[in-house]
Amino acid sequence: MKRRIIDFHTHLGDIFHDSRNIIFHPPLKFPPYQDPFEELARDRYSRALVTENQEEQNILIDAGQLRTWEYGSLEATRQALDANGIDYAVSLPVMPNSSFEEALAASKLEPRIIPFTSADFRLPIPEMARKLRRDIALGAKGLKLHPILQNVPLTDERTYAAVEVFGELGLPVTAHCGINDYYKPGSRYQALAPKEYGELHYMLDLIERYPDYVLIPAHAGGDCGWEYEQLAEAVGKHGWKNVYTDTSFKNAEVMRRLVELFGEDKILFATDYPFDGITQSVAACEEAFAGDPVMADKVFYRNSARLLGL
Repeated sequence: MKRRIIDFHTHLGDIFHDSRNIIFHPPLKFPPYQDPFEELARDRYSRALVTENQEEQNILIDAGQLRTWEYGSLEATRQALDANGIDYAVSLPVMPNSSFEEALAASKLEPRIIPFTSADFRLPIPEMARKLRRDIALGAKGLKLHPILQNVPLTDERTYAAVEVFGELGLPVTAHCGINDYYKPGSRYQALAPKEYGELHYMLDLIERYPDYVLIPAHAGGDCGWEYEQLAEAVGKHGWKNVYTDTSFKNAEVMRRLVELFGEDKILFATDYPFDGITQSVAACEEAFAGDPVMADKVFYRNSARLLGL
């Protein structure tokens, strides 16, 4: 069976700051820097990405910003897709710093890019909802929520209004899960990005409110190593049938465990590129399902293709 791959979790541009036009400029280059994302990949995702040590976390924050500038352009993304044999990449903007319009334009230049949209929570709710409906008409295949970077919890009325636009149409909604600092202490942005909004209970409350919608807790519920078990326990307890999750920053053992917990039709291959370089994530998924090409095809491609209408 020929390997087919959809990466369900990628980003174009700078999701942390209003750095316009990064997507459509040549990739930036920097002198060598300490890169915990690369180190984690080399360690085969054997540990959590986020650390409690503030000095180490600061290094991670700096590396995340540099990676967006170095690898977040359309040109760099195209090179990564080519190098890893990726058929499609779902591009997840995070308003107000990266937009659907940018992802849509990129998809016109690179057909492998599948654009999602992001709610502009600065708008009044009726206007925000109208904008999202226009985005769908223009080609948005789903909705990305990032409660920390957008400073809006998943239990907010604005979130509900955005989710309902997509849920009523059967379109997928994916949301960041994980308690992450994206800005260093002293940054003027830190107070605008409360990391507690990434706690899993917010996502569970959203799923309980909308059990019939296709909802995707990203990073299998978080990136500290244990959240996927808690997520799976809640899904099983309540009998939620429409919860999917992705494999970003997960090793082969955890990927197999995700299939056991959620079912073979509910796991979506993902990398969180440009924060992951794709190569090691592909290798982890190949290792996880080396003896089962049908399962590998489901996780790599078919499950995502079904949600995306491909």
